[in-house]
Amino acid sequence: MKISTIALAAAALGIGASAGAQGPEVAAALEFNHFMVAISVNDIEKETDWFVDSLGFTVAKDAVLRDGAVHFRWLTNGNERIELIKTVDSQPGPARPAPPGHAAIRGITQVTLETPDIEATRAALAAKGVTPALDITEVAPLGIKVMYLLDPEGNAVEIAQKVSG
Repeated sequence: MKISTIALAAAALGIGASAGAQGPEVAAALEFNHFMVAISVNDIEKETDWFVDSLGFTVAKDAVLRDGAVHFRWLTNGNERIELIKTVDSQPGPARPAPPGHAAIRGITQVTLETPDIEATRAALAAKGVTPALDITEVAPLGIKVMYLLDPEGNAVEIAQKVSG
């Protein structure tokens, strides 16, 4: 069998075809917008207070399900939404080192929030008594400056500013 015949057979079967190559209806169905990031927490009140007091989030929704076994709280700031989830009998995850070492443990490593002026953000956080776990650092290959905060349960929150491209 000639290579062109194999390629045609593979194309007919959809083998090796990307979503974009499958037609516009598939590509459109796989186009997403940011909705939220969810964080499972032990103390939903302490976490809420930190996000509200330190980062200016507001409580947008609060729901308790399954006779109190699950508590959801949506926090918003601009177009960012964080969902805090408190479930009965939740277990702590693995201990993570402070940033940047936190990325050495596989899985979702942080929530990242974008700011247009990281220096002004750091000054505003300092005025609220918030000290970065990792101060402003330029990541030139990515065209960003970042700093990291840790919420009360040790979850990393990255603040990023685009500096090029």
